Amino acid sequence: MDLWLRIYAIAMLVLGIYAFLTTVLNIRYFRSFDKTHKPENNPLISVIVPARNEENNIERLIKSLQKQSYRNIEILVINDQSTDRTQEILDTLSKEDERIRVYSVNPDKKLNENGKINALLQLIPHAKGEFILATDADTMHSENCIEHAYAVMENHKLDIISGYPTELCASFFGNICMSAMMLTCILIPQFIIHRFPIPAASFAIGQFIMMRKSAYEETGGYSAIEGAICDDVGIVRLFVKHKKKYAFLNLSKYSACFMYRNMKESFIGIERSVAGIIPMNAFSVIPLLIAIILLLHIALSPIAAAAFLIYTGFALDALLLAAGAAIFVLAWFIGCKAENWRKRISISCSLTMLMTAAMLIHAFYKEVTGKGFEWKGRKVI
Repeated sequence: MDLWLRIYAIAMLVLGIYAFLTTVLNIRYFRSFDKTHKPENNPLISVIVPARNEENNIERLIKSLQKQSYRNIEILVINDQSTDRTQEILDTLSKEDERIRVYSVNPDKKLNENGKINALLQLIPHAKGEFILATDADTMHSENCIEHAYAVMENHKLDIISGYPTELCASFFGNICMSAMMLTCILIPQFIIHRFPIPAASFAIGQFIMMRKSAYEETGGYSAIEGAICDDVGIVRLFVKHKKKYAFLNLSKYSACFMYRNMKESFIGIERSVAGIIPMNAFSVIPLLIAIILLLHIALSPIAAAAFLIYTGFALDALLLAAGAAIFVLAWFIGCKAENWRKRISISCSLTMLMTAAMLIHAFYKEVTGKGFEWKGRKVI
């Protein structure tokens, strides 16, 4: 018992210190992109938006794009077989601004099994810009968002960027599911990945992906990620594989997203993203098991620390365990605050770990049973 407690305590302490240092250094790295100078050039930027049943969101997005301080943009929207008022709203908006062009998915022209990727592949040939900004219909952007993103890409000579927007959801547990994304800030050293990129540790969030069109064409773009569950992770890993320069940023001051309305939507959506990051097959059983055990270990460590402190009378091992748990929770709090999560989420570290473990287990179950993943009424792959 004493030996296992010591191993557990030391492991938690090491993990807590690692998470704290990674979080602090990641935040410092993210802030390094805040200081930019305005580039001399003013190239056309093509904003591309796939929209499927987005009558509640699409106007808000378009209005935010129309207000951009960077004026040399074109806004291309493709209606992906919507059955609501999406097309009607787009027709009205396109009459007000000549920069808006609206297209419709050709259902007989299937370029990819993934519905969203298929829509993007049908839309991108219409883009005339030197840069492509792919964004989602449920997103909105601050007035200086595109100006800042373009400056970052030019100042740092990058080929592709993505990052954390502010995630908004009316449901507390919906936010808990979405906050699983914070693990990429707490456990992945983005400041190192930026310098030494490897595909497996490269991430993107589909609500904001900006690419050089020339780099997109050189890599093969979305055509080259057939079978990808997630378009965002798939495209950034393709770029990194082709040695393109990549950065993952904190965009919470520049973009916000109303991605999910409730816990059910959030759970289904995030578990799909998890499956896109971690391959769900026989070879991933051991890594998945390790990840689940690690998440449960983190989630239960505050309770375990309290129990052992009472049981052992504040013995050294129990104090080490408590210190490790406290440091990890502190790292989570600091990271959430930096990424603009609500206060309730910043103090709900254990709940997020438990929910993430549940999503991993359920995603693996869906994959091995052949049920696969669905989104917006159709199978993803």
